[in-house]
Amino acid sequence: MTDATNQPSRLERTLWIAAIGLAALGTWVMYDALPGINWGLWTTAAALGVFLFLRTPPSRAIVIPAAAAIIIAFGSAVTADEFMNFLTVLSVIVLLAFEMLLSPDPRIRRITAGFFLAAPIVAFASAMMEALNRTAHALDLVRSDRARSVLRGLAITLPVVVVFALLLSTADPTFADWRETVKNLLSSWEFLPRTIFFIGLLAIALGAFGFAAYAEPKAAPLSERVPRKFIGATERLMLLSSLAVLFWLFLAVQLSYLFGNLPRIQGSGITFADYARRGFAELTVVATASVVLILVSERFGRENGRVGQIRIATLAVLIAVLLLLGSAFNRVLLYEEAYGFTTARLYAQAYMLIVGFALLALGWEMRGEIDPSRFFRRTFATATVVFIALLYWNHHAWIANKNIDRVGSTGKLDTAYLTRDLALDAVPTLVERLPTLPEPMRSELQHALVARNAKRPRLFKTEWYEWNVRRSAAAAALKQIQSP
Repeated sequence: MTDATNQPSRLERTLWIAAIGLAALGTWVMYDALPGINWGLWTTAAALGVFLFLRTPPSRAIVIPAAAAIIIAFGSAVTADEFMNFLTVLSVIVLLAFEMLLSPDPRIRRITAGFFLAAPIVAFASAMMEALNRTAHALDLVRSDRARSVLRGLAITLPVVVVFALLLSTADPTFADWRETVKNLLSSWEFLPRTIFFIGLLAIALGAFGFAAYAEPKAAPLSERVPRKFIGATERLMLLSSLAVLFWLFLAVQLSYLFGNLPRIQGSGITFADYARRGFAELTVVATASVVLILVSERFGRENGRVGQIRIATLAVLIAVLLLLGSAFNRVLLYEEAYGFTTARLYAQAYMLIVGFALLALGWEMRGEIDPSRFFRRTFATATVVFIALLYWNHHAWIANKNIDRVGSTGKLDTAYLTRDLALDAVPTLVERLPTLPEPMRSELQHALVARNAKRPRLFKTEWYEWNVRRSAAAAALKQIQSP
């Protein structure tokens, strides 16, 4: 049986070995590398590393963020969209922060809007503090006789091994190549930023693993702080009733064209662009702000009467806002029909779907007492699912197909947008559709594709850990149309 006194030192050794391994993996496959399978591999190792040091069996409060982080991270091996990759990094940071902070007290009710906003900052600060604690503890261990013997052994062994390796490099070409690689690395100072990157990853990994292993949960039971109720029932009823009257009056006035086509009405003075852009901006802001106002009313409102009237007014607002949101969605559809498809318009529609679900979730909450934290978790989960769907769905190829399909009816093709603003994800589809285009559109699109991607020298030569499904497909498609 292992002596219990050896357990702390064994845990410390395991922490350091795991942190060094994770930092080394990240430095190897992620430093100065294109996003690909590398991000998924490192995120998986990081998420599993936290599980390794949990003191309690994993709960769904930890498993769900970790699984979502891994799924999103592997999306970087699918899409080559730089904007989606940027959102991937942010999402993985937030979700891994969730996993770390929830590790000592894995109760899903801790996930609130405030927790979400503060998680990355709190997790980073906590990881740095824990890394300092683990480093200080390691320095204390170094003062032991056994540790001093190991350090003296390294001081004697390393110089001898280096000298012998240099001598052997003159007798073997492989050793000679390794010697030149090390020499070039040291002479060019390329090792310095790589070393800094390694140290940064090491600190974060050591702190995160140490937090999971040592952080103590709060002794007090989880309870939400009751906010000060400063909005009376009369004020709430006046606010919500006024909004309901305003929204339904707006719907009644525009009933003849709300879901139709206002620009086609003679004398309206409104173009398609004005109609769609103003419609989305105004109606979506109204929908989002209405959700916030209802939550504030419920959170800080006093229940001193008129509960039924307030509920009716709130439902009237929700139903009206859902109709307004549907109108905004329809306006974007009209804009796409008239001017074509873009990622910005698609993302606007995705956002409206999330807001629409939030309105439905808020209506569902009104069956009883509204729980803002539970409402946030449901909305956040919906937004995560929508993001994952966009990440894995090749919407760039879909947009390219839709715009090329419109050529037959409009006789126009925005070559600049297709080759400049769409990601590499669309390149195979654009190359495949070239034969379907008339001249000179075909030649213009082919020339633009070659010229645009000639500025990507790393597109055709990548490391194994930079492998990406759509980037590889784009490189293969471009080779077909490049001049010999």
